[in-house]
Amino acid sequence: MKYRLMNWLICPHCKSENLILESTKTVKTNVYSSHILDGDLEDDWEHEVIEGAIHCSDCETYYPIRDGIPRMVIGELGPQTQHRTTSFNRAIDVWEEHFKELSYPLTDKDYLGKTVVDIGCGYGRHSFFAARYGAEVIAVDSSEDAVLSTSKNCASLKHVHVVMADAAQLPIKSQIIDHAYCFGVLHHIENPLEVLKKATDILKPSGSLSLWVYGPRQGLTLMINNALRGMTTNMSHEELLQFSRTIASSLRLFSHTPYKIFGQIPGLRSIVSHLPVHDHHKWPFDVVVADIYDRLRIPVLHWFTGEDLEKWYGNMGYVNFTVRRRVGNNETFCATGFRR
Repeated sequence: MKYRLMNWLICPHCKSENLILESTKTVKTNVYSSHILDGDLEDDWEHEVIEGAIHCSDCETYYPIRDGIPRMVIGELGPQTQHRTTSFNRAIDVWEEHFKELSYPLTDKDYLGKTVVDIGCGYGRHSFFAARYGAEVIAVDSSEDAVLSTSKNCASLKHVHVVMADAAQLPIKSQIIDHAYCFGVLHHIENPLEVLKKATDILKPSGSLSLWVYGPRQGLTLMINNALRGMTTNMSHEELLQFSRTIASSLRLFSHTPYKIFGQIPGLRSIVSHLPVHDHHKWPFDVVVADIYDRLRIPVLHWFTGEDLEKWYGNMGYVNFTVRRRVGNNETFCATGFRR
């Protein structure tokens, strides 16, 4: 944890800004001179807190820091994701293309010099690109595996701060963030409106919020999803992980490989494009496994339409908002709006 992260944090319990940082273990990390806020300008290093705690002076709540990550979670956690060993190959174009598509109409230049919050960061691939485009990124997730994986995957970037916290209780000051995004999260949350209100609260006037949510499922897709979740409800972590690997192997053999071979052949593309989740053929195997695990472990509680997003943005006072329908393996929706 870098000391400058304290500039944005509040106590998620009482909303106080009166926080005290206690460090019991620190390290020096090499950085460019222009990045240094607490270190030695001549030798190009700064301190990072590896172990310690954040104390709230008002409500006396104690938030431990382990592995350089502050755990600012209140109460019990929901279902956990499987991301501890998930990594991504930055050389694969699909990750950056996906981030740019979800962020539209924002471009890479819109991230330069901005402060950004990644709500539900998963294993950090969106945080990675936002930071690489020049943003100071606060990556938030309530899953232990997710924050550890994000910390590992973004370790080379000096502008990523990882925080373990609940999306509905973000430990971030009001009206201080330039841009927030929440990709692939809201459909898993019992009350998504709480998350949207908190995301809006942290934005500066004219700050932007981007979303990506699942559209309605129906027919065979819905039947398969319900059947698989019914089978896996009571599985242990190891059982579900092995089951996810089995499904991933089957998709590689019967969907991804046929699509890669025949997808560029005129007349056959329209046929193989109906294969399940064929557009994941570029993903590394461990990422496919983690995606399947999350889909089965964490239930989808809501399906959203474009009209739902338009109503949200309008009711919360956003302007110049755009809602786009994406059709890949299934229907999803992207949206971006600007706070008044």
